[in-house]
Amino acid sequence: MKIALCVDNNGGMLFNNRRQSRDRILIEDLLNTAQGKVRISPFSADLFDESKVICSDDFLEIADENDVCFVEDCELSCFNDKISQVILYCWNRDYPSDFSTDIDLDKFKLKSSVEFVGSSHDKITKEIYIK
Repeated sequence: MKIALCVDNNGGMLFNNRRQSRDRILIEDLLNTAQGKVRISPFSADLFDESKVICSDDFLEIADENDVCFVEDCELSCFNDKISQVILYCWNRDYPSDFSTDIDLDKFKLKSSVEFVGSSHDKITKEIYIK
């Protein structure tokens, strides 16, 4: 499966059970990158048009190798063997966080990196890592 994450400079994803930030253009980019529906948890449902996602509590467990899963509030280390690609959106800022990604990017190779202007951030870096 392919995992998409939004992180701050320290890998932070959540603070007080809330996402650190949101960006409409980033979501559009993710949907274009996925070229199909994105799997999400109910926590992320308010970010997406429901016609463009598959929402379920067990989205990571049922994802197949070609599915793109947008992850904001789940630990991923138990899915390491299933993850073939990581799409990392970097906010390029230091935010407070109390929940961080547990993906070990040392097991992946950086395939591409591009910067773009978002709706809420002047610079978002999108990095794609593959196994």
